[in-house]
Amino acid sequence: MNHAKTYHTKQQNAILQFLIASDQKYHTVSQIAEYLKERGESVGLTTIYRQLDKFQKEGIVQKIVLDGNSGACYQYVGTQEEESKFLLKCEDCGDIMDMDCGHMSELYEHVRQEHHFNVNPHRTMFYGVCEKCLDKEKKGK
Repeated sequence: MNHAKTYHTKQQNAILQFLIASDQKYHTVSQIAEYLKERGESVGLTTIYRQLDKFQKEGIVQKIVLDGNSGACYQYVGTQEEESKFLLKCEDCGDIMDMDCGHMSELYEHVRQEHHFNVNPHRTMFYGVCEKCLDKEKKGK
């Protein structure tokens, strides 16, 4: 669904604009709340959760849950097409990044054909260390 055709309140717009401006990065509800608070926007956590749920139902926000201990993360996806992407999580800084790689569709197809299992690409996550943290590590030595 195109968000331009849906009515949004001032609070909804503030949340949505933050996600759009964040260059498709993933954010927790507390990160969104902190950003809005710094900007003088008075938006409660319950409202943020409710709006993110609404955006998710509209198909413009993607929600991922990393594990049972961490909170969910949200990413603005707009109206982009489904891709053969997967997620990368840096174990040092905690950043989550999308990785779109054609080789993953080959792997997903292999798993489906040979192992009779259909992989959910939006829940496939690889853990490691991002380039930014690797660079910091190299400079620190």
